[in-house]
Amino acid sequence: MILANKQICAKVLSSAYFLMILVEIAAAVIAYQPLSFAAHVALPILLLGLFFVESKHKNNWLLVLLLLQIFSNVYFFFAMSNIYVYTLVSFISLRVISLILVFQLTPDRNYLHLLSASFPFLIIFFYLASVTSDVSDTEFNILIFQNILISLLGGFSVVNYLKNDNRVHSLLLISTLLYIGLRFIVFIEHYFLGEESELIYKPIEIILSALATYTFYKFVLTAESTD
Repeated sequence: MILANKQICAKVLSSAYFLMILVEIAAAVIAYQPLSFAAHVALPILLLGLFFVESKHKNNWLLVLLLLQIFSNVYFFFAMSNIYVYTLVSFISLRVISLILVFQLTPDRNYLHLLSASFPFLIIFFYLASVTSDVSDTEFNILIFQNILISLLGGFSVVNYLKNDNRVHSLLLISTLLYIGLRFIVFIEHYFLGEESELIYKPIEIILSALATYTFYKFVLTAESTD
């Protein structure tokens, strides 16, 4: 009975999560900030609820990741200045914890393969960073660091997927590709496009961010259940 109740609760929370994605998209389209804020914060809270319902191991790093995501989403709407620098710092913190989780859950690793697989991602992101203009030294340094982190995560995902194409590594690869797509779109929109493009790219960013976080959450739970 307890197991059945947990399964029902997990299905309800998962359905609510995807419904909240649609709500946030609608709020972004009509530019209604209160609803957008509520939906944006509700997404990681729903994942946190799923974590307590589904997770048997209660991984502390995953808990920290979800709590940091909630804090980041709340702070984002109240930050009045340096919002992009803050976003980069937040992104770095989340990716550092993601890398810790990946290293923790994928013990079979070859660092030479990891660096080789990360190299194509590094070339793309470093090229984009090199052609940006009007960037402060602080922002540029943060940008370089986050490019290294996302490239390492991409390399790790590709290597693990090619070495062992199972459900765990497939979820990790999908999540990482979604994060890379999100980082690419946010970067292009901020540095190369005007504010008029926000209506087009904002829904895409919402979808990529929500699906990437959900898929990474599923990666952690699946990896732990196969140990």
